[in-house]
Amino acid sequence: MADTVTRSSWRITGGNPLLALVCLVIFLDSVGYGVVVPVLPIYAKTLDATDFQIGFLFATYAIALLLGAIPMGMLSDRLGRKPFVLFGMFAMSGAFVFYALAKSYWVLVIARTLDGLTAAATWSAGLALLGDRFEESEMGSKMGWAIGVMAVGGIAGTVLGGFLSDALGYRAPFYAIAIGCLVGGLVAIFLEEERDRQVAIVPAGRMLANVLKNKTILIACVISMITTAGMGLLEPTLPLYLREEFSMSRTGIGLLFGFMMLLYAAASPLAGKLSDAVGRKKPILVGLVATAAIMPFIVVFKNVAAVAVLLGLLGMTFSIFESPSVPLITDSMPKAGGGDIHYGTAFGVLNFFWSLGYALGPLLGGALMGWAGLFTALIVYSVMLLGLAVMTGVLLENGES
Repeated sequence: MADTVTRSSWRITGGNPLLALVCLVIFLDSVGYGVVVPVLPIYAKTLDATDFQIGFLFATYAIALLLGAIPMGMLSDRLGRKPFVLFGMFAMSGAFVFYALAKSYWVLVIARTLDGLTAAATWSAGLALLGDRFEESEMGSKMGWAIGVMAVGGIAGTVLGGFLSDALGYRAPFYAIAIGCLVGGLVAIFLEEERDRQVAIVPAGRMLANVLKNKTILIACVISMITTAGMGLLEPTLPLYLREEFSMSRTGIGLLFGFMMLLYAAASPLAGKLSDAVGRKKPILVGLVATAAIMPFIVVFKNVAAVAVLLGLLGMTFSIFESPSVPLITDSMPKAGGGDIHYGTAFGVLNFFWSLGYALGPLLGGALMGWAGLFTALIVYSVMLLGLAVMTGVLLENGES
C-alpha cells in the first residue's frame, strides 16, 4: 500500500472561478508565445545573431517544454497544483522582463528557456486542476474552453506584439505580458484552499508507468502530437505557397491564418461539449476523417476565397477531434494504476507529445515540400490522419466516453 499525505486542493464556490483562472493563465501563456513571433527575430538580428542562432533561440522554448513537461506534472501530483501555477505566472513575468532588458543574445536564450519551463508548469498543472475539479460528464466542454482560449491568445499575441512594438518600441509588448502575468499570479495567490485531500505517495517510476501503460492516454497523446504536427507543417509551408501562387502580402497571409485559428477557437468548446453528450470516440473519428479529406484541397483550388473557406473548415475539423481527445485522459485515469490518479503526470506526458508534434511538423513539411511539393506533403499528412482514425477506431473502447 502506498503512503498518503494531505495535499492542498482548490476550494471555491462552484467550478466557474477555477475554470476562469485556468483559462486566464493559459491565455496569458499563449499571448506571450504569440507576442514573441513578430518581435524577437528582428531584435536578435540587431544583436548580430545569425540565422542559425535565431532558429536555435526559438527552438529553446520547445526544448525546455519537452524537458520540463513530465517532471512538472509529476511534481504537481506530489506538491499540489498551486505552486506550479504560481511559478508559471511569476517566472513567466520574469522571463519577459529578461526579454525586454536583454542586451546580448545569450540573455535572450535564458529568457526563452525560462519561458518554455513556465509553459510546462502552467499547462501541466492547469489542465490537472480541471481534472481534479470537474466531473467526467462536463470535462469535454471545460477542456474545450482551455483549448479555445489558447488559440485566441495566440492570435491576440501576434497582433499585440506587432502593434505595441511599432507604436512604443521593442520593450513594450514584453512589459505588457510581464504585468499581465503578475496579475495572473496575484489572482492565484488569493484563491482559498482547503487541506483535506488525501493523495497517494508512489515512486516516480510507478506514477509514470501508470500513465504510459494506459492505452487511452496514449491515444490522446498521439492525437495531440498529430494535431500539432499538422499545424507545424502548415505554418512554414503554406505562407510560401500563398506568396508564390497569389502574390499575397504578409498581412493577407496573417489574416488567413487568423481566420482559421478564430474558427478553431470558437468551435473547440462546442466540440468538447458535443463529446460530453455523445462520447469522445465519434467526434474524434469524424474530425480525423474530415480533416484528412479537406487538407489536400487547400492547394487544388486556385482561388483565395476557396483557400480561406477551406482553412476555416480545417480550423473547425481540427477542433472536432482535438477537443474530445484531451478529456480522454481524465476519463481513463480512475482506471489507471489500481486507483492512483495522477492527472499532473498524465498532462505532463500530453504536453511532451504536444511539443514533439510542433517540433516534428515543420521538419516533415519542409522535407516533403522540398522533395515533392506542398500537395504531396498534405497528402502524406492526410494518410497519417486516416491511419490515426483506424488506430483510434480499433483501440478506443466504445464504452469510453
